[in-house]
Amino acid sequence: MPPTPQHREFDKAGINDGIQIWRIENLDLVEIPKNFHGSFFVGDAYLVLKTLSRPFHKEYNLHFWLGSECTQDESTAAVIFTVQMGEYFGAHHKGFPVQYREIQGNETNTFLGYFKSGIKYQAGGVASGFTHVITNDLSAKRLLHVKGRRVVRATEVPFSWSSFNTGDCFIIDVGAEVYQWCGAQCNKYERLKASQVANGIRDNERKGRAKVIVVEDGSEPAAMIKILGAKPQLPEGDEDTDHVADVSNRKKAKLHMVSDASGAMKITVTSEQSPFQMSALLTDECHILDAGDKIFVWKGKKSNAEEKKMALKTAEDFIKQMNYPANTQIIVLPEGGETPMFKQYFSDWKDKDQAQGFGKVAVTGRIAQIKQTPFDAKALHQSPQMAARYNMIDDGSGKVEIWRIEATGRVAVDPETYGQFYGGDCYIILYSSAKGTIIYNWQGNASTKDEITMSAFLTVQLDRSLKAGATHTRVVQGKEPPHLLAIFKDKPLIVYKDGTSRKGGQAPPRATRLFQVRKNLGSITRINEVEADASSLNANDAFVLKTPNNAAVMWIGKGANEDEIKGAEYLVKVLKCNASKLSEGQESDAFWKSLGGKKTYQTSPLLETQLDDHPPKLFGCSNRTGRFLVEEVPGEFTQEDLAEDDVMMLDTWEQIFLWIGDDSNEVEKKESMVAAKRYLESDPSGRDKNIPITVVKQGHEPPTFTGWFLAWDTKKWQK
Repeated sequence: MPPTPQHREFDKAGINDGIQIWRIENLDLVEIPKNFHGSFFVGDAYLVLKTLSRPFHKEYNLHFWLGSECTQDESTAAVIFTVQMGEYFGAHHKGFPVQYREIQGNETNTFLGYFKSGIKYQAGGVASGFTHVITNDLSAKRLLHVKGRRVVRATEVPFSWSSFNTGDCFIIDVGAEVYQWCGAQCNKYERLKASQVANGIRDNERKGRAKVIVVEDGSEPAAMIKILGAKPQLPEGDEDTDHVADVSNRKKAKLHMVSDASGAMKITVTSEQSPFQMSALLTDECHILDAGDKIFVWKGKKSNAEEKKMALKTAEDFIKQMNYPANTQIIVLPEGGETPMFKQYFSDWKDKDQAQGFGKVAVTGRIAQIKQTPFDAKALHQSPQMAARYNMIDDGSGKVEIWRIEATGRVAVDPETYGQFYGGDCYIILYSSAKGTIIYNWQGNASTKDEITMSAFLTVQLDRSLKAGATHTRVVQGKEPPHLLAIFKDKPLIVYKDGTSRKGGQAPPRATRLFQVRKNLGSITRINEVEADASSLNANDAFVLKTPNNAAVMWIGKGANEDEIKGAEYLVKVLKCNASKLSEGQESDAFWKSLGGKKTYQTSPLLETQLDDHPPKLFGCSNRTGRFLVEEVPGEFTQEDLAEDDVMMLDTWEQIFLWIGDDSNEVEKKESMVAAKRYLESDPSGRDKNIPITVVKQGHEPPTFTGWFLAWDTKKWQK
């Protein structure tokens, strides 16, 4: 067997969880700095690797992205490097990655989900001398046209008023200033998305050394007119011409077998219509699953090397043969590494070695030989694999200083209260050790715009005052990275819902308070204060109910684990109250009375068990473009993705929810119910077509809906 091709970049690939991106430069691989992730030159080709640690193995998604103006040589090089990296991973016991072909403008939702604040298409490419390595570049001069509601794409357009229209948002980036211009006809949701792109340029490309200025159509400042010249009459926004797949109307899939037994590659239909049976996939063959808008290539473990190597080429030939659009998505899967999207086409799918009932053993070929290592920051120095897996520079035992942001500047926080953050505050955490210096800028969900701006400014100021260069990390409440949590040693992070630790700023705490204790991926326990209401409970977690007279109840949900119970016990000590323990199902009338009366709450075991096989999906239902479309929200969704001027559809596998935004129109309300039924009828898995479809109104969401969103804010719509 010939040796596996090796490139110096392959050794660095897939060690840490997260995203790595390489650009094809002179037919070689060059890694792109993290602060430019999500920004692509249209004249180039890229490789994007997403690594995710699971309890028994790692999962890899390997994408090659082709810009609309990249050359044939660059495109070919991207394919070759993708195949070679896949072979290298397989040969070095890392497990085979799932491979995706991404074409500019028609990327997969998996890919788009990595860049939640938007994807930028920049003019030019490596051949024109454009580079990703300029940092803090204050000489920039570009105009970005921001389009899209679920998927935000910012495309560089000619730097002139002739590129503008009144229906969209534009970003005028001149280095030290980033202007976010909002057309008279664009709505607040589009403005929100444009601000994410503008803030991303400031925070990532300029490292905080730029100012974002929001400009309304008709109120342009003199400085902007000086840059662009006199403003002419602008045309109205054109209909959004972006290609959007309407997921409510999916065609039936077909399954084909690929074989070269006759000496030439031959493709034959094996099943005319989904759902398929698992027995149709033969381990000594490759198969093509034709889903219409995307093509899956499944590589059997015992299929010959030539068939595996030619999988991408075979898929491209198949697309031509079927007269499908040239930008049709291609996803290549190794046997044992199937994605939930692929599994949904089979009515009897069962993973190899899948455990019965609760819990699942994930075993994928030789990947199963990897020993599961529970997270333990103290043991990191003995286990470099753990350090890499959790992307931690050390075990968190370095020096820690914390300041709260106030109008006057930074105010030191009492070390006794380290690890306790208030949602109404912003904090700067300075961490230093022999391995390096990190400045964390933590922003509470209830903090003001002024505090957030001040915290970014003070972070840069602190960095300048340090002799050694520091890494900056902006942390939004609820998205804390493992290393930040590890610096508080054995104390779980406690986030109080709102309020402040400022002297004189504290309102007296509520007499009755409820805290949720949840262990996330990576064995990190977080404690969040939630609404003191029975509907906030969740059977998968532990909770602490603090009642008047310094009493507390530790409520242990049926699905709560040991770490969550320990977290609840720790919180009781911090709150200095006398606590009793209560298992779910043993509640007294007094308990329910403290929470405003007994109500239904999230009890779905799906949150823990079938999440891998049937992850929840969120869709927007809108007729904003003149035709009614159902479009998926890519990546991990949050409450922020619920657009108030649309109807949203949440598919939790057991149930479909239709969330009616306050500003949605009558057509969307009426059509969304029809679309939800059509979505179920066209489901390729053949699941029950009669599962409940529940209509939920904005501001009146039941816990069976809110439980799918982490740290749901019940007061969001009142703000």
